[in-house]
Amino acid sequence: MTDDDPSSLDTAVRERITELSVHIACGGIRGPIQQPSRAYPNLPIRWQSCRDEELPVKWEGADVSRMVDLCTICLRGNAGGPSRWAWTACTDCRAINDDIGKRWGFKPFELGRHSVMNGIGVRGGLGPEQRVAALEHLDEFRKGDSDIRAWRVREYRRLASRYDPLADIPLTTWQRDWPPGRQASRDAFDRLLGR
Repeated sequence: MTDDDPSSLDTAVRERITELSVHIACGGIRGPIQQPSRAYPNLPIRWQSCRDEELPVKWEGADVSRMVDLCTICLRGNAGGPSRWAWTACTDCRAINDDIGKRWGFKPFELGRHSVMNGIGVRGGLGPEQRVAALEHLDEFRKGDSDIRAWRVREYRRLASRYDPLADIPLTTWQRDWPPGRQASRDAFDRLLGR
């Protein structure tokens, strides 16, 4: 079986879903990507899979086979993209993360998909202790932020609880029911940080 030869179950899903939708069972977004973005104007119409599909589609020439994901903080705004240089949070959540970072002297969360986007890397010319510290920081980033993962599970369950657990809810409906924006992002950060 290949991307061009999906399973009968995946074929049925792709025939049923006609727009990007939140798959309530897993929290992923799946459906046809109907319009290329400004950043990627020459992309053909593609199917975006979620992890629950039998044979998720892999896009040739893309680092990540996804154009849109829910923001990892508010789970309302759009994030992601097909590049390793994409953000995992929406514009509003990134702005709040930056504002908190200015007040605290460090950003509470690393919201870039690639370590370099978060200022994490191992430069040449470091002393042995600095090199070990930089490698440890890079390893921590690679493992992921367990606080964000736990938050995402809790917050997603809270928001998704109003829908049938096996449904695919159009992203437009999800965002109508749970509007993204600065206030939604502030609320999510307040609860995430226990303020």
